[in-house]
Amino acid sequence: MSLKRLVLTLLKYVQKNKMRSILFLCLCALLCGALAKNRKDDKVKIAVYYESLCPDSKKFITSQLAPVWRDFRGLVKVKLVPYGKSTHDKVNGKWQFNCHHGPDECYGNKIQSCILKDRNLQDTEKMELVICLMGQANPDKSLDTCLEQVKRQAESDKLKRCAAGDQGDALLAAYGDKSDAVQRPLAFVPTIVINEKFDQALQDESFTNLKDVVCRLSTTKPASC
Repeated sequence: MSLKRLVLTLLKYVQKNKMRSILFLCLCALLCGALAKNRKDDKVKIAVYYESLCPDSKKFITSQLAPVWRDFRGLVKVKLVPYGKSTHDKVNGKWQFNCHHGPDECYGNKIQSCILKDRNLQDTEKMELVICLMGQANPDKSLDTCLEQVKRQAESDKLKRCAAGDQGDALLAAYGDKSDAVQRPLAFVPTIVINEKFDQALQDESFTNLKDVVCRLSTTKPASC
C-alpha cells in the first residue's frame, strides 16, 4: 500500500470512529505523560542546605557537587538552599537574620538566593555562579568576578539590589523555612538530602564521595561510574 493510500485509510478510520480515536489519543497522551514523569523521576535528587561562608559548604560544593553535576548532567537534579544554621524572625514587619558566620554571610546567602530565583539566568548559569562563588575566598564580595566568568555582567546591579532589599530578605526567609523543615537547627552544614529523604549514612558518604552515591543510585550508569 502506498503512503498516500495509507494516510487516506487512516483519515477515513478517524472520521468513522471519532470517539474511539479520541479515546486512543487521550490514552496515548496519558501514557506519554507518565513515561516522561518516570524519566524525570529517575534522576538522583540532591538537595544541599548550606551557608555561603561555611568552609565545609565551600569544600563540598566545589570538590564534590561541582564535578558530579558536570559529569552526570541530565541524571541528577540539584536543589540548593543557602541558609544553613541561620535564624530569621520578623520584627516590626521586617525580617531580621542571625547568620552562623555573621552579617557578611547573611549578605552572601542573599546574593545566592537572588541568583537562584533570577528568571533571566539559565539553570546552568545559576549552578556555575554558585560553584564559582563558593570557590572564592570571600563569596559575599565576589559576585562580579563570577558573573564575568559566565558572561552575565549585566545582571550585577539587579542582583545586588535584590540582595540589599526586601526581595532578598523574603527569599532568604523562604529558604530558612525550607531548612527548618529538614531540621531546626541543622546539625551539620552542609546537610545533604538524597532523593528527598534524609539519611545520616548517605549524608556522611555523600560529603566525601558523592560520585559513588550517585553511581549506586542512578538507574542509568554513565561511563564515568
